Amino acid sequence: MLVFKIAWRNILRHKGKSIIIGSILFLGALIMTLGNATAIGMQKGVEENIVRGFTGHIILVSDQETKDNVLFTPMAKPLKILRDYDRISALLRQQDYVKDFIPMTRGGVAILGGSGMNFMLTFGCNFDDFQRVFGNPVEAVEGQLLTNGDHGLLVNEKSRQNQHKMQGYWLVPAGYELNRDNLSKEARSELPGLPQRSDLALGGFGEPNSTDLTLPIRAITRFKSLNNLMQEISIMDIESFRQIFGYYTAADVVQELPPEQEALLASGEEDLFGSADIFSSGSSSTVAELEKTIHAAPRPSAKINYDNAAYNYVSVLLKPGEDLGAAVARTRELMKGNGLPVKVLSWKQASGQVAQISDILRVVINVFVILLFFVAVIIIMNTLSMTAMERTEEFGMMRAVGARKGFITRMFLSETLTLSAIFGGAGILIGALVAWIFHPLGISSGESEILELLFGGEVFQPTLGVGGVVGGVAALGVVTLLAVLYPLFVARRITPLDAINRH
Repeated sequence: MLVFKIAWRNILRHKGKSIIIGSILFLGALIMTLGNATAIGMQKGVEENIVRGFTGHIILVSDQETKDNVLFTPMAKPLKILRDYDRISALLRQQDYVKDFIPMTRGGVAILGGSGMNFMLTFGCNFDDFQRVFGNPVEAVEGQLLTNGDHGLLVNEKSRQNQHKMQGYWLVPAGYELNRDNLSKEARSELPGLPQRSDLALGGFGEPNSTDLTLPIRAITRFKSLNNLMQEISIMDIESFRQIFGYYTAADVVQELPPEQEALLASGEEDLFGSADIFSSGSSSTVAELEKTIHAAPRPSAKINYDNAAYNYVSVLLKPGEDLGAAVARTRELMKGNGLPVKVLSWKQASGQVAQISDILRVVINVFVILLFFVAVIIIMNTLSMTAMERTEEFGMMRAVGARKGFITRMFLSETLTLSAIFGGAGILIGALVAWIFHPLGISSGESEILELLFGGEVFQPTLGVGGVVGGVAALGVVTLLAVLYPLFVARRITPLDAINRH
């Protein structure tokens, strides 16, 4: 206690230098606290808007996939069909770390019938399930969202504007009138003769069995978060996607076949292709094409189960608090142990450049905070060292009257810790207050895709919980201890002779 009384007296005695050192500690603590709030807010934004809003934590694809970037690849070939989905889903339901999951499809489609060929990155799903699993990330700007069993296409509002620029027509949901309030500046200038369309002819891209299909526009949509980043993504019902890419649909699975067609499917390749006449005629038919032809005239015999057909991947959401790396490892072992042909990816692996750019931007922020940390250490250390040298007479006289090096150490350290607690603590409190004020207000990305990636959403909300405050206090303590080591060494070396020589 005596040491702290002396330390407080010395702080008041050397007010000028104390204020300088305290100001440096205050600014360092303030900026590091805001840096922590920024990093935590960004991570939370990514977690809520990208992972829990679209990708999921874990992506399951066919083990035949050679690349990890399976989600955001424009004009890419469709993914391989994921086999044994019924077994995969049964296993996932049994895992205590899995919150939910949804099977989906992904592929590039060509937009047909315009002045040129445009492409669209499309995802197929049961849309009610998509909204349930990901927390309703999509909202309708015009029209009505799909429900399970509907057939149609959801087009992003940004994609509609791009389509108008390239093709000259304005997309309007089927059964709805033109909404003039949502027209772009270019489209409004073309009134009243603005060409309109309520459907799109789409062709599967990259699959030999793909076909063309005209789909009605059910709604013009937007993602509640990351809409600028997701603007080229359109969503269609799962059955339409399967038809476009030549997959088996759920309707195919429940068809009743006449006995002669069942016998044909049961025949071996030797029975089907044993005659040379087939090959001499130039036919390129395959068993899959024959099967598809047989199913061309549907005769439903049971209620359609949309899960009982082709998917490309499964998005898996983890329960809060689950470690991603550990969950990925457990899932890999689970699939391998059950002999399933599945490749297990984290969301960062599956998202490719989207995740990489997001990580790079956050690394830049963290590096800046770390550099600031070391700069603060150096500045405070130099200031304390100069203070120690200027107090040579004081420390020398104290040593002359019997003060030991340990007392000098405790006194000097007490002064520094007191300044750190007062000024650094004030910096942490004000930083936390700023984060608390701006959290509900948010900081807009201004429709910048880079800022959306950095913020993890359209609006950045700095977040500083108890962990962030504790981290700030710990960082302040480390800075103080590192900064005081050399000045302590200088103060301990001062002798009565040094004081006499300086005098």
